[in-house]
Amino acid sequence: MNGGKKFWIGLGVSVVLLALFFLTLDIGRLFEALAGANYLFLAPAVGLYMVSVLYRTLRWQRLLRPMRPVQLVRLYPVVVIGYMANNLLPMRLGELVRSYYVGEREGISKTSALATIVIERLLDALTLLLFVVVIAVFAPVTGLAQAFRESHGAAWLLAGAALAVIFVAAFGSLLLVAFAPSTARGLAMALVTPMPGRFGSRLRHLFDMFLDGVQTLSSPGEILVLFLLSAPIWLFEAGLFFLIGYSFGLHEVYPSLGQMAVAVVLVTAIANIGSSIPAAPGGIGLFELVARETLVLLPLATVDPDLAGAYVLVVHAALLMPMIILGQIFLWTQHISLRSLLGPAGPGREPLSWPATVVTGKIVRSR
Repeated sequence: MNGGKKFWIGLGVSVVLLALFFLTLDIGRLFEALAGANYLFLAPAVGLYMVSVLYRTLRWQRLLRPMRPVQLVRLYPVVVIGYMANNLLPMRLGELVRSYYVGEREGISKTSALATIVIERLLDALTLLLFVVVIAVFAPVTGLAQAFRESHGAAWLLAGAALAVIFVAAFGSLLLVAFAPSTARGLAMALVTPMPGRFGSRLRHLFDMFLDGVQTLSSPGEILVLFLLSAPIWLFEAGLFFLIGYSFGLHEVYPSLGQMAVAVVLVTAIANIGSSIPAAPGGIGLFELVARETLVLLPLATVDPDLAGAYVLVVHAALLMPMIILGQIFLWTQHISLRSLLGPAGPGREPLSWPATVVTGKIVRSR
């Protein structure tokens, strides 16, 4: 399937999910909630999110360090542009953009860089799952699970449990590869050897580059540091959820600020885990549905569905738009286009296949 088809399929998924989101709300009351919000909290909320992105850059810098030290000031625009691409393109193609861009800019293997991004995604998922587990000690998460089952059936819960198992199993597999690279390489070579010469040689090269990307996980101390860097990423993003909650008066709905904080951390965790499926650009549609239902069904307070719908729309816009705008600014100042970061490898470049026709010049133009 070519990139153009992926784009339109992803866009179609978003349209269907957003239609479901809006059809289950009272549009008049939704707009009343949007009009009645106090948007003075929006700017500091976005500021907290920018700090979260800074911590993301620090974590990626540490993952890349065994291959090549990269200055924070050079890496931050790469992260922003990658997230901008994720917000515009389906199938999380921004991860390919980011690995391609850092490879071209810093001379790092694109396959190794992509391996570090896979580690990032798994660290994010495991950190969010850990948040849910910790909060379950203090909040009725089982009540939320029961409410989801009663409202939407067991399929949603089974899908969530399956995602959790996949994330844990994938991270465990990477740990095994990192701690026993010789064994992993031997197994990989045994699979590759029967393949035709040029194709087999290419796969061996790619696997060696992948091993370089996961070598940070061979140190228990480094793994601990990576998790410690992952926590503030999501705590600062939860801060955005919290401040925008003030905009919509959620602090008046919950019995205490502590319970409101617990609720927004749970919404942050469950919405991001639920929308991690690589389909729609920026998780649009799926994020709104999962976040709204979590907020409404969580048995800590009675939140009006239309108020919750307005709230999650603004939260998601605050997560998407700053990255799109700042990413576009970085592209302009560096005189590159998103299309150029999706192009196929040229002479002398690492032989990876990159989607070349995902977006058109109408989305991003070079200057």
